[in-house]
Amino acid sequence: MDLIKISITVAIVGIIALFFIVKYQQQNTVKISDLEQGQIERITGMINSVYVSKDGHTFLKVTDSSGEISVVAFKSSNIDVYDLEIGDQISVLGRVEEYKGSLEIIAKEIRKI
Repeated sequence: MDLIKISITVAIVGIIALFFIVKYQQQNTVKISDLEQGQIERITGMINSVYVSKDGHTFLKVTDSSGEISVVAFKSSNIDVYDLEIGDQISVLGRVEEYKGSLEIIAKEIRKI
């Protein structure tokens, strides 16, 4: 009887965890023109340029139908950026920050779509 209770408890905890994981991954996509500083947002768009610094940081220009934004993937973020190319459609999750008077996204996740 105790094994059944443990199994049911583990199953319920697993379902709850799965709910939060799916909710996090399906965070709403925001247009570039609607981004505001300090928020964590997800955008989708096309890569217009890729630059990798000598320190290993990757800088992208990404556009959607509403505008263009710089995306920075710092080497320490351990984001796989080696196969990203101009023209790729990507999804970026990150914090919107201001740098030298323009908004940019500090990437937490980059995925090809």
